[in-house]
Amino acid sequence: RPPQPPAYFFVLDVSAQAAQSGMLSAVAQAVKECLDDLPGGERTQIGFLTFDASVHYYSLKAGSANPQMLVVSDLKDLFVPAPEDLLVNLRDSRECIDAFLDQLGTMFTTTDETPHFQSHDSCLGPALKAA
Repeated sequence: RPPQPPAYFFVLDVSAQAAQSGMLSAVAQAVKECLDDLPGGERTQIGFLTFDASVHYYSLKAGSANPQMLVVSDLKDLFVPAPEDLLVNLRDSRECIDAFLDQLGTMFTTTDETPHFQSHDSCLGPALKAA
């Protein structure tokens, strides 16, 4: 039996402070730049979870141009929505992963043209438990 493929699950803070400070954009760019260097070759599995006042999972299906965000607001009774699409093969879903990382730096920011509710809360504990 071959060994399990290596799996990388990134847990990222997307609170207002993280987005406004530029930390979120910097982390997204750094993760994108290191993807080709992750050990595991063609078998590498990858997934992402973000958090502010809620936990956000991302469906990164192969062949999809953009990820689908799945939000879990009930932090006392966390559940994993659509578990089969949360950890995907890096090579097969690379287009969707790159699109997600390119959008992540601005996905949780507010401008005059794109208002978005920004939470100053952070649910790091439940996010780590969910991961």
